[in-house]
Amino acid sequence: MVSTTPTPLPSSPGALRDLVLDLLQKQQQKESELAEHTLHIARQEALIAQKDQYIAVRDETIARLENTVAKLQRWRFGRRSEHLSKAQILLWEETLETEIAVLETTIDEAAAVMAAESPVPAKRPRRHPGRTKLPDTLSRVEVHHDPLTCTCPQCGGALIQVGEEISEKLDFVPGHFQVIRHIRPKLACRPCGTIDSPAMPAQVIDKGLPTPRLLAHVIASKYLDHLPLYRQEAMYLRAGMALSRATLCSWLGQGEYWLNILAGACKEALLQGYILHADETPLPVLNPGNGKTNKAYLWVYRSQGDAVHPIVVFDYAPDRKGCHPQSFLGDWTGILQTDDYGGYDALYRKGLVTEAGCWAHVRRHFYDVDQAAPSPVAKAALLRIAQLYEIEAEIKEDPPERKAQIRQQRAGPLLESFHAWLTEVQMQVAPKSAIAKAIGYALKRWNALLVYLREGHLSIDNNSVERAIRGVAIGRKNFLFAGNDAGGERAASFYTLIETCKLNGVEPFAYLCDVLEKLPTWPNRRLHELLPYHWGKQPIVT
Repeated sequence: MVSTTPTPLPSSPGALRDLVLDLLQKQQQKESELAEHTLHIARQEALIAQKDQYIAVRDETIARLENTVAKLQRWRFGRRSEHLSKAQILLWEETLETEIAVLETTIDEAAAVMAAESPVPAKRPRRHPGRTKLPDTLSRVEVHHDPLTCTCPQCGGALIQVGEEISEKLDFVPGHFQVIRHIRPKLACRPCGTIDSPAMPAQVIDKGLPTPRLLAHVIASKYLDHLPLYRQEAMYLRAGMALSRATLCSWLGQGEYWLNILAGACKEALLQGYILHADETPLPVLNPGNGKTNKAYLWVYRSQGDAVHPIVVFDYAPDRKGCHPQSFLGDWTGILQTDDYGGYDALYRKGLVTEAGCWAHVRRHFYDVDQAAPSPVAKAALLRIAQLYEIEAEIKEDPPERKAQIRQQRAGPLLESFHAWLTEVQMQVAPKSAIAKAIGYALKRWNALLVYLREGHLSIDNNSVERAIRGVAIGRKNFLFAGNDAGGERAASFYTLIETCKLNGVEPFAYLCDVLEKLPTWPNRRLHELLPYHWGKQPIVT
């Protein structure tokens, strides 16, 4: 028990002074120990805080990497190697032969023009020493061409038949080959000795072997059914006809000349719309120098979802620079719906184009977070976005004016609440976490995401143009790459017509058969009648 009796103080001044000095010394010592202890505690707290921060950064990095790995596993793009196998070398050879055919066709066209302008007819060099004889086992369909007149154009005398001119064209009916025999009577005038015969109808490949139907089959097989030409070569051989890849490449290159005209007309019609969707997808292009491929792109532009005549146009570019959409759109004004790729920003800064956001991309970011690791925040965001899509499902068949009205009445308050919630949650999560990035993506594009509220013709997302890219993705896994930039431009033209046919409920093979037969003699002023959304309908009076 501590005694409470006070210690008597010394009576002498010296002893009292010593006592005071001793007490002061002890107090200073205790204060020094207390200060040292306080400093030690502060150092410990700082060290703990530093370790806590390090652990938080580490956990955030681990979570971000796990999220990335999970996303890549779901995507499953397949093998990424760019080394050429033997099969890939065959593909390179077919693209090279196609390019040679295109150049030869261009040279032939120029030579024909020069020959027409020259007073002395130039003899056209023979390109091939001979042509494979068509097998006698193939069925023959005879097409007789009657003369327009039975009188001699020189003297007016009566013409009598003295022989026949027979030209055989190889045709393809799905499942088997057949030969179309064009039989033209040779007519002679006895009084003056003139011999004449009806002219052959204009052909898509002048003096070529294939009919428009066979050429359409080759094009559709590669760009619709995604079969490289070396596979088609094997298929045709099994059907009894040996057609080399060099021959198929030549036909493909010459057919592009005609179809490119229609693809350009589709672009002109597309740019007349006020709302466009845009996206881009990689298209590997061969780089023969090092045996690898360069990453080029097909930029895809689609008309609005409720367009009377839906159109999708593919535009090839060797890279992903923002100058390409600027060049394609030119002075076009309207609403452009895209993802968050910065290549479109220059368009928006010009003030002619209004940016519209895509809610599917916002949803995808939260979905990826939730799939990587269950997240209450991501689930809550997905539920809020689902409410927006429920409204869209209910008003799908409504006219645009009513869509805009209902969106503002029902979706507007939901979006205001969603924005406030995202802003609050953003301050509570780690700045570099995956959920923070998903929230940041939505808030960064919020104004663009609200454009669909006031524009009834606009879709809530950009899925319509992404669906148009699926064919390219499948084809990319089969023929792997384009031979060069010209091959990429050719693919863009073919994809434009085929995908536009799909959007308009037109069977692409039947469409290609018909237009390839008509184009050589079709007047330019009626070209719009051959576009996929007009094809098969009554002629348009202009």
